[in-house]
Amino acid sequence: MFLGVAFGVAACGDDDSAAPAPPPAEEPAPADTDPPLPAAEEPAAEPDPPPAVEEPAAEPIAPPAEPEPTEDAFELVSQRQLVVLQDDIAPALDIDGPSSTHDGVHDILESTMEPLVEYPATLEGGILLPNYKVEWDEFESRLAESWERTSDTTWIFNLRQGVLSCAGNEFTADDVIWSFQRAKSISGASPIAWFLASNANLMGVEVFGEDPAGRELGGEVTKIDEYTVQFTQFAPNDNFPDMLEIFGLQPYDSAVMQANATEDDPWAHIYSDTENAPGFGPYCLTSWSKGSEIILESNPDYYRGEPQFTTVIIRKVPQGSNRAASLRSGDVDHVINLSPRDLADVEQDPDVTVLSWFNNENLGLGVNFQFEPWSLETGNLIRQAVAWAIPYGEIIEQDYLGRAERWFGLVQPSYNAYKEDRRFESAPDLDKARALLAEAGFPNGEGLPTEGLVLHYVAERSDVLEPIANRIATALAEIGISISLAPISGGEYNDREFNGDMPMFLRDRIRPFGPDAAYAASLLFVDNAKGGALNAGRYVNEDVDNAFFASQNTIGAEREATLATLQDIIMEDLPMIPIALVPSEIAVRKGITCWHSGSANTDNWWYQTVEGGPPCENDRGIE
Repeated sequence: MFLGVAFGVAACGDDDSAAPAPPPAEEPAPADTDPPLPAAEEPAAEPDPPPAVEEPAAEPIAPPAEPEPTEDAFELVSQRQLVVLQDDIAPALDIDGPSSTHDGVHDILESTMEPLVEYPATLEGGILLPNYKVEWDEFESRLAESWERTSDTTWIFNLRQGVLSCAGNEFTADDVIWSFQRAKSISGASPIAWFLASNANLMGVEVFGEDPAGRELGGEVTKIDEYTVQFTQFAPNDNFPDMLEIFGLQPYDSAVMQANATEDDPWAHIYSDTENAPGFGPYCLTSWSKGSEIILESNPDYYRGEPQFTTVIIRKVPQGSNRAASLRSGDVDHVINLSPRDLADVEQDPDVTVLSWFNNENLGLGVNFQFEPWSLETGNLIRQAVAWAIPYGEIIEQDYLGRAERWFGLVQPSYNAYKEDRRFESAPDLDKARALLAEAGFPNGEGLPTEGLVLHYVAERSDVLEPIANRIATALAEIGISISLAPISGGEYNDREFNGDMPMFLRDRIRPFGPDAAYAASLLFVDNAKGGALNAGRYVNEDVDNAFFASQNTIGAEREATLATLQDIIMEDLPMIPIALVPSEIAVRKGITCWHSGSANTDNWWYQTVEGGPPCENDRGIE
């Protein structure tokens, strides 16, 4: 089961003066399904963007030249093949396809495609950790060699020349234009690329109107010359250029895509979903046995040089204990998604290393506002009673074996504009929980409606989630709340999460791909009718929606203050109760290091990985 982020469609707020909000959606959580498109309504008119404030053109940001690899560097290589075991592999590959929320899909897209810019990373404990809180001029260059901000809403990107795809096609402005036009066409099964562009204030809800012209690319992304592109926002916001780093806005090799387009499928969704994801990244997809194995070979013309591992073989092995045994026997190099107990077991092997870092995975308990008792007038007191009863410390120490940490807030601490909230720090406090339940009108739980007291979680992760669910049920029973447990398949969980019909649910390691408080809120807490993408509890608070929309049209300190208010509201209302921050952890053969944690979707970026030798001290990972 994959708990990624979901993308949805954003609509305008109730305030006609508000600019359209980018539809959030991540990031799909573990889902392989896509959010439904909004009902066919005439969207609110998009306000004209404010006139650009002319400023002196900034000097282009050009990072220092990367050192050229030498032949001697490759003499360090003792193995050029990496064998990876996952509990599932990519079922499809289209950015805007029905499986675009699947973690395995992201691994492949991050390997065959390349972003315009990338977060800078620091090597810590064998992991290259990205810094999400950099300013626009502190990103590292990838396909964009340099960039400048010529006004509050206008950006010029100078593209790297001589970059070749696996097909031998050179990267140009035409690939960027084609990819953004594809995003605005919203022709795929889910509008993920459009959602990211809208979150950066590059595109609005005009795409969902009846006029086809609303789906044509206009002045938001324009070609200046063969290697220069201009981006123009309809209003300034702080989510650009961050959105360019996420897989959904990485440029396709448009020549290959157009060659595989058809009259019925002009944007080649079928080809990219079932055969390949052609881009300008470090690897080429050379073999794909659906449901069992994917093989990647290094792109011989990759502009950053040949990687340490020139072949990556990714195999599906559903049972975690089998993946762990294969690693310990030396048959494979890397396994992911092991339970805390399996990780603790393999850590004892001197030939295995567990790489662990806190990125953005977490555990929360969600409730559904369409069900009693959560929908009652006193439902807020009941939710607070639950929050005070949860045995956070026992879950962290006994179920995660001390590997997790308390989560204080409903946004990831590493994200922009995160506000810490320790109001439940001293929990569990069963006396306080009982008092709140009595204040709500249900002393000792007497007369409490039971419709909404069914807790769902993913059966495939029962080795981790079942003991947690039982622990929560036991604690709630002590204050008079009797809940029943309902493990369901990952597929059913994903469907029901999008449909919003689970009364209670454990959200295991969901992660918004945009590392920002507004993005996270738009994904999980904004009203679905106004663009909320994965608001599985059908939570509605007009103040939250208005704060989100306001944050999309402000920058700097004003924006952070607005988002701090938003976080105060959701922590008071508790549509989801934060329980634990869960580390991202992978187990590898001893000697493998410099593992890039990817972006906020915690993808595996095979190019950066190296074996043996000195630590990574440059982008190539080899001295």
